[in-house]
Amino acid sequence: MPRANILSGIAFRSALISLVVFAVVLSAAGWVILDATRSSMDKQVKTYIQEDVNLLHDAELTGGDRELIRFVNSAVETRSDKQYAFGLFELSGKRISGNIEHMPAFRDWGNLALQPGQAPDDPPFLAYVERVGNYVIVVARSQRNGTSILDSIFNALIFSGIVIGMSALVIGYLSSRGVSRKLQVIDETLEEVSRGNTRARLQIGRTNDQIDHVSGQINAHLDRLDELMAGMRNTIVAVAHDLRSPLNRAYILLQEASAARDREDARTKLEDAQVAMDSLGELMDTVLRISRIESTDDSSSFATFSASSLARDLAQTFEPVLESAGQSLVCILPATDVQLFGDRRMVQQMLVNLIENAARYGGNGAAIEIAVEARPSGPTLIVADNGPGIPPERHEDVMRPFFRIATDRNAPGAGLGLALVKAVATRHHAQLELSDNKPGLRVSVSFPPAPPLSFRREPLPRAKPAQVALGGTPANLNSM
Repeated sequence: MPRANILSGIAFRSALISLVVFAVVLSAAGWVILDATRSSMDKQVKTYIQEDVNLLHDAELTGGDRELIRFVNSAVETRSDKQYAFGLFELSGKRISGNIEHMPAFRDWGNLALQPGQAPDDPPFLAYVERVGNYVIVVARSQRNGTSILDSIFNALIFSGIVIGMSALVIGYLSSRGVSRKLQVIDETLEEVSRGNTRARLQIGRTNDQIDHVSGQINAHLDRLDELMAGMRNTIVAVAHDLRSPLNRAYILLQEASAARDREDARTKLEDAQVAMDSLGELMDTVLRISRIESTDDSSSFATFSASSLARDLAQTFEPVLESAGQSLVCILPATDVQLFGDRRMVQQMLVNLIENAARYGGNGAAIEIAVEARPSGPTLIVADNGPGIPPERHEDVMRPFFRIATDRNAPGAGLGLALVKAVATRHHAQLELSDNKPGLRVSVSFPPAPPLSFRREPLPRAKPAQVALGGTPANLNSM
């Protein structure tokens, strides 16, 4: 797969957008700074000019025309830096004194043309023209210093903008290149997974940025995918093994029935073949039931129901069956009713599987307990027995489909009881825990708290208790 263009990366595009925004802000700020500086410089020049105008007024008041002419001549001689200009004219426009050749046509403030000694690119003089007695005085000052300051500020703004802009582009390019490299690693890893290597994983960097967080999420999903793929492979192998025995048995029985000369013998073998096929059908129904539960997270069928009533109904259903088999069942309920939010039929099927497992593997005289607890974390359903139990190292294994501690494939059961229990618990976001009952096995399923009343659905119709025989499944649960 071709590598993504670094210049089209989000980091680089963000840098470009930031650069455009910065350029707009810098332009606006620069215009404000230059305008404020220009106004300040103009005000300062006018202040200097007004001071000289006041001095000319004082000279005319104290010495008349003669003192006025002397002051203008003295000012021209002493201020020889070409930054000042003075002019004294008759009302007719004839120059009397000063270094301004022609009397301006304007009065008050204005700009003079280039004066002698000025460079062609010098800015014009700012001048003030006023009549004093029988004369017209002109006081002007060059704006070269102010223009130089404004040019320096403008050049500094341009230079800083270029430096900051180039820095932003470089930073954006480097950031985009780093992001592109990480995305390339993600792309290569996912491509490797698509080729069949489900063990491939992403390395998480030390920066713990957004991409590292996404990489961690991808790794978690890949772990789940690997687990599902392994479970699917194990399920396929197990199904092949478990289907072979009843199919072979049914095939042999059908052959024997067809070859039997005794009609009663043939009928018996056909009935046995039907039992084998029924066992196969129940196995496939259970596999499909687990698949349906695991294939969706839809909770539209969830409603709030009484976990206490469900446990009590199941205890009443199973108690006579277990007593006839030499076992006992005790139901322990809290004083207050415990509410549970979920699919009642699924939870009922889960408890049925746990009770049947406890009865099947608990042995003769087994004491089975079904309990409901109201914990702060949420309602908890418990099924425990005092049988041989399951070794702790096998707790995870027994929840896999078709796994059985007994190596004999002809042993009773298909290894799907706890797999269905785990599927129901996962569907309800419940915590499934297997522990030692000392002796025996203790299975706890802790459900999340029931939502507030405003979020609850109307409860589903309550299922009627069914007649149950050990090794069988209640008829009203088969359609789940």
